[in-house]
Amino acid sequence: MSSIFSELKRRRVYRVALAYGVIASGLIQVGGTILPIFHAPDWAQQVFVVAIAVGFPLALVLAWLFDLTTG
Repeated sequence: MSSIFSELKRRRVYRVALAYGVIASGLIQVGGTILPIFHAPDWAQQVFVVAIAVGFPLALVLAWLFDLTTG
């Protein structure tokens, strides 16, 4: 089991997860502020949050597949 975690660390999946969380949080905060100003329908913010949530596992899979190590 520890080999899985070491492989995740080697492929920098943890970094992608942390970066995605920070950026997604910021986008949700901005979207929650901006969308009502433009009188967007209520469902637009829900779709925005769901799209960000669906993108999280996709980002992790892509981080695993495209190992972006420099060495």
